[in-house]
Amino acid sequence: MKIILVGINHAGTSALRTLLAQNSAHQVTAYDRNTNISFLGCGIALAVGGVVKHLNDLFYCTPLKLENKGANIRMEHDVIAVDTKKKTVTVKDLKTGKVFDDTYDKLIYAAGSWPIDIPNIPAGHGDFENIDICKLYQHAEELIRKADDPLIKSVAVVGAGYIGIELAEAYFKKGKKVTLVDFEERVLVRYFDPEFTVPLEKDITNSGITLALGEKVVDFKGEGGKVKKIITNKNEYDADLVIKCVGFKPNTELLPDAKKTQNGAIIVDEHMQSSIADVYVIGDAVAMYHASFDKPVQVALATNAVKSGITAASHINGNEAVKIKSVAGTNAICVFENKLASTGVSEETAKRFNMDVGVSYLEDNDRPEFMGDFEKTCIKLVYDKKTLRLLGAQIGSYGETSHTEVIYYLALAIQQRLSLIDIAFTDVYFLPHFNKPFNFVLAAIMQALGLNYYKD
Repeated sequence: MKIILVGINHAGTSALRTLLAQNSAHQVTAYDRNTNISFLGCGIALAVGGVVKHLNDLFYCTPLKLENKGANIRMEHDVIAVDTKKKTVTVKDLKTGKVFDDTYDKLIYAAGSWPIDIPNIPAGHGDFENIDICKLYQHAEELIRKADDPLIKSVAVVGAGYIGIELAEAYFKKGKKVTLVDFEERVLVRYFDPEFTVPLEKDITNSGITLALGEKVVDFKGEGGKVKKIITNKNEYDADLVIKCVGFKPNTELLPDAKKTQNGAIIVDEHMQSSIADVYVIGDAVAMYHASFDKPVQVALATNAVKSGITAASHINGNEAVKIKSVAGTNAICVFENKLASTGVSEETAKRFNMDVGVSYLEDNDRPEFMGDFEKTCIKLVYDKKTLRLLGAQIGSYGETSHTEVIYYLALAIQQRLSLIDIAFTDVYFLPHFNKPFNFVLAAIMQALGLNYYKD
């Protein structure tokens, strides 16, 4: 079978490995416009802050490794058109300029996503030097170099999501004056409710970073061709370097006839098949069935990307058992001594989508107080009021020990459509060294059910 893969990052790499591990007889050609593959962009902030000493450590695969498995890898080749009726792709060799067509029996589309630009900036002002984005290895090289540049004294990060906060912390640790800007009134608004973001915001500001929340970026000021200030609708801030982290848009323009969500992500089934015959879509470009929303939603996470690649390749190889029935958007962040994880929907998100939910928020110590050494944990459960089905969970762990991995079984509970009562009877252990007889998950469930006697 002749298979063409478009894009070779996390999803594409896992698809190639799976395809050829299960069936080495395939004729597989993979195209990517970049010069490298498998770069862990989630480690960029760690590299900027000096935790990751060698940037190349953030690669986990190479084109040569994939070629040794039998794939035909064509780097610096941009797929510029797809004809799904003729089953061809049009490719441009970026080194020579040559344009040619290639045919396929099956197409795996893994074109990913790209950073969204800040809208409505006056013409030319967004072209000042030192206004950067954060996505690729090449971006990481620039951001690291500028973190060590003594002439760059002030940094403005636009977007208080995961990437933005991590970069703000990294540049602060490098001794820069940092401003974190977002048009939302809170940080991490997509993932966490105020019970978790308010303490985090206090820790951010107490560190010395300026938080400019509820402010929209409208312009930049420059000097000598380089950016010097960032202008919002309320204030202006010094910025020798601006990093735009306002979100990502799925790269799906090459498949205009595919069924898509409103933001352009391509809707796929549990085997990663699109609405177009013989076209699989994986990675950041897809919208998979979300267990909390009960509809397809784009969840751009490397974890989902890798699993989607394995799923598509397995189905092509005839393995019907491998499937992604649903996702819950499980995520985590560790910044400013806040260890946070969430899955499913937050209370604010649920209400924005008119979901009739109940919530249970609990703060507790992780171990019995008689142990003499314990740390604070917080949990919030979001559930359907009528059925008690779990729809979302958030965990905060404050101390040397991290309890965020509890989110794994709460994510599974959401995917399996379990109720609070189902979860309460999960067979878990109690040991004073690690937890309480009524651990914080069980205590939050009991609180939701009105059984608060564990506090007596």
